[in-house]
Amino acid sequence: MAQAVNNFTLTGHISKKPEIRETKNGKKYSFVTIAVNGLNKDQADFISVILWEKLAENTVKYCGVGDCISVHGSISTVTREKVTNLQLTGDVVTFLHKAAKKEEKKEETPANPMEEFSDPFAPI
Repeated sequence: MAQAVNNFTLTGHISKKPEIRETKNGKKYSFVTIAVNGLNKDQADFISVILWEKLAENTVKYCGVGDCISVHGSISTVTREKVTNLQLTGDVVTFLHKAAKKEEKKEETPANPMEEFSDPFAPI
């Protein structure tokens, strides 16, 4: 009989700035929301993955919105207030590439053709 494996791998772009949070016991964590292609290529699915401790700290420190990452982890169920949800927990994060930063364009003021004639006493 085949052994059941509980894991996932997601590759996509961070869609929301990750932030460090702490549990009541002081354990650090972060939720990372990753945009991945859906079944319909024109739409994205936004999937939230929880990262713990040093993995969360490094991801928050080195990654931002638009950066491409790959996350490998496991799936579990969590029950809160009588509602059961799936929870994706990341075990390994690979930083693939940074988002392309848009360069701020300076608006160049057009040269004033009358500038050289601004001195009324200049010879013509």
